[in-house]
Amino acid sequence: MATGRKPRAFIVEDDAGWRRAALAALADAGFSIREASCASEARNKAGEYNPNLLIVDHKLPDGDGVRLVKEFRARGLEAPAVITTETPSVGTAVQALGLAPSEYLVKPVPPGHLARRARQLLDPPPVVGCNFLWEALRAKYGFDHIFSENPLVQRCYAAAARVADCSVPVLIEGETGVGKEYLAKAIHYMNGRANHAFVALNCAAVPEALLESELFGHEKGAFTSASAQKRGLAEEAHLGTLFLDEVGEMSPVMQVKLLRFLEEGAFRRLGATSLTQVDVRIVAATNKNLLEEVEAGRFREDLYYRLAVIAFYLPPLRSRPEDIELFARTFVARHAGNEVELSSGALEKLMAHRWPGNLRELHNVIRRAVLLHRGKNITPDDICFDPIGRK
Repeated sequence: MATGRKPRAFIVEDDAGWRRAALAALADAGFSIREASCASEARNKAGEYNPNLLIVDHKLPDGDGVRLVKEFRARGLEAPAVITTETPSVGTAVQALGLAPSEYLVKPVPPGHLARRARQLLDPPPVVGCNFLWEALRAKYGFDHIFSENPLVQRCYAAAARVADCSVPVLIEGETGVGKEYLAKAIHYMNGRANHAFVALNCAAVPEALLESELFGHEKGAFTSASAQKRGLAEEAHLGTLFLDEVGEMSPVMQVKLLRFLEEGAFRRLGATSLTQVDVRIVAATNKNLLEEVEAGRFREDLYYRLAVIAFYLPPLRSRPEDIELFARTFVARHAGNEVELSSGALEKLMAHRWPGNLRELHNVIRRAVLLHRGKNITPDDICFDPIGRK
């Protein structure tokens, strides 16, 4: 927002404590602020203040926040809106997204996070291109994604939004637990295949002798225990997305068969005499550096370049400290509602940890803390990284 004047935010929220915290964070972010505690008060103040940004609670004592924003728009107030809610629903999200540009945030919203999102609505950075799209995905498909604060991760998701509608293969690299499957699902739900299946196969979890049958299926009698025809996962994913997790664990023999499938778009079930043609989007993921695996002779170079037409790398959580608070508070809200909060000491302990297990580890630590805590706050004593009793 290129202007010498302070941007004007108007917050409509009946929770006085949260409103005060949000006001302080917005003031620190350079906003001039006015406030209202209900819809009727907001109607009286909004016109004379003419805000650049609306921050409106969904459930107000005397009305619906979404309807209030629609009313403001009808009166000519076109300011972007941040709509907050404690009980998100598909209907509400769809309504909110009809008021573009809008941001739809699920409480509890950390005040600092709100302030950053507010600035991005007025001055969107070039790497952030899919905030609104994420809310459309959640509204239409129930996809529960938490958006990152990290610029590199934001860049990945923005790029994913731009390439989602093409059907070329995608490779996602990153340590275990960084959210590779989240990104894979995002790519699926952002393209025209979203109404069809997202089928996942963990290549490391299936014995090599069974992997071909699991992926491509088999005919009755193909081997001793094949008592009936079986459709493989590639066929189950027809018109949708086939997610090959830990693709770096595939044996050389299976790498050749996957390469042929990628080249021809067809496969032969075990025991079959004819090819089966399918239309699938391939998204593969690995916790290895596949180029290093190629150089070491453990992964086929031609298969790598077939898979990595578009390649992403998701950084580990230890290099994304800005995401720790965002995800931790979101996980607390998911498992404990709004009655439990992270104490400052607990947050400091989380920030100091190295997170070898990344987001998956953080999620488990928070779930454990929610079960162990007493009272309203999660304290440092509730945060355990090791089995109870070991330390």
